[in-house]
Amino acid sequence: MLASHTSSWKNLWLSSSVLSISLLGDALLYVVLPVNAYLFGVSMVWVGVLLAVNRIIRTFTYGLIVQLAETIGLKNLCLVSAVMAITSTAGYGLFSGPTALIISRVIWGLSYAGLLLVTLAYAVEGSSKTATRVGLSRAVEQVGPLLALTAGTWLASVVGAKDVFLYLAGISLFCIPFALALKSPLEKVKTPKKRTKYNLLLSPNSFDFSIFLMGLGIDGLFTITISLMWLDFVTPQTAIMLGGFFLAGRRLVEMVTAPLAGIISDSFGVKVPLIFALTLVILGFFLVGMGSLIIGSILIILARGALGTLYPAAVSLLSTHSKLEPLARNQAWRDVGAALGPLGTGFLLIVISPMALHTVLSGLFIVSFIWLLLSPSWKDLQNGS
Repeated sequence: MLASHTSSWKNLWLSSSVLSISLLGDALLYVVLPVNAYLFGVSMVWVGVLLAVNRIIRTFTYGLIVQLAETIGLKNLCLVSAVMAITSTAGYGLFSGPTALIISRVIWGLSYAGLLLVTLAYAVEGSSKTATRVGLSRAVEQVGPLLALTAGTWLASVVGAKDVFLYLAGISLFCIPFALALKSPLEKVKTPKKRTKYNLLLSPNSFDFSIFLMGLGIDGLFTITISLMWLDFVTPQTAIMLGGFFLAGRRLVEMVTAPLAGIISDSFGVKVPLIFALTLVILGFFLVGMGSLIIGSILIILARGALGTLYPAAVSLLSTHSKLEPLARNQAWRDVGAALGPLGTGFLLIVISPMALHTVLSGLFIVSFIWLLLSPSWKDLQNGS
């Protein structure tokens, strides 16, 4: 029993480390590409497309990734996805132009979908300390992007905005041994006797809508407009600095709040921290809408870190069969919201201010919260883990 428990936690650390290392190239691209679009042979219009296409690809392929996991197993899926991530990162440094870079981003989208589902599957392995395990996994996941946004940006200034991705691809090779060291999960991925096609985006339930709003509001609207809203109070240069500070700081915050939310959830049940986190979201968006950017932004960032743990933990507790499909559905709806957020915001800002949009989102979160509390799924959640 002790050996099995040790193996389970080892899988958690290994799979999370593979994802963290694989994220190096993607995280740095968000900083480097907009400023150096000409070096990559693309216009600013293409920059937006390239940074969004991977999320769009993921939205429509999670079901296929679940089927692939059932066929080849989690360890093999992790290994294949890791190789694809390295290939994608190298592609940013080797190729230029929209076509080649879109191919690299599509490869990354498929890679991330596979790695994320593998990591979540190992995190929810078994039924003990589910939320704590998800939280620790989320914390480890943030290390790679944090290094990319700090040491990676320095390296780019030394070796160049294109060549830096070749160096990162080389560093990313270290994720291969981690993937090879994974053991088969204690609870095998359950394959249905009759093969079914996963329709992850049909008939959304209360959890789906709540997760969708998280992607739409926090990953989309808030991220896109945080610097823009500061323009009403400070100079453009200071607005950019403040926006960057909040966006970079959220990764550090998530490294603390994600595991903390998991520990609290396992101690008192997932309902209590989930109610608290959703309340923080509602207050955060409302305060930002009222002009209290600092306090509102802090509340939103805290809630984001907690919800990244609590949603997968709750979805896992609700699943009675294979956990991969509901976890994939969870992430698919979040990605739909995160993809629609920037697109919708761009059009809506023509007729409405970003602060007013945050107020509207606060109202939508209230509606979603009420629906969630009244839903059968909420009643089915365990009071404790």
